[in-house]
Amino acid sequence: MSYKQAFGQDFDLGFDLDSFPVKLTDRSYGNDVCPSFYFSAGGEYFVLWVENKDPEKRESEQSKRYTISPAKEEDGEVVIDYSKNDLFLSEKAGELFLFFKN
Repeated sequence: MSYKQAFGQDFDLGFDLDSFPVKLTDRSYGNDVCPSFYFSAGGEYFVLWVENKDPEKRESEQSKRYTISPAKEEDGEVVIDYSKNDLFLSEKAGELFLFFKN
């Protein structure tokens, strides 16, 4: 299921998927609170969560718009690795792009 199917055609990611610094694979699911995408870097998997741009429409208003979580492959599927802490949290897409330049 694509993020647009799960969260609506008008869901604004705040960036263009085609210009993102790494290849993102949509893993969004209708039961999730927001779209998510996985990517690999350095032989490891990660998940990018993209919350609604309006904090009042998020599950928690304290959640940042962009979060990168460590992930792992399990039974052929990329899943969150809850044994590790999130790597990146920000409200701004520009900071998200800078994260990948470091």
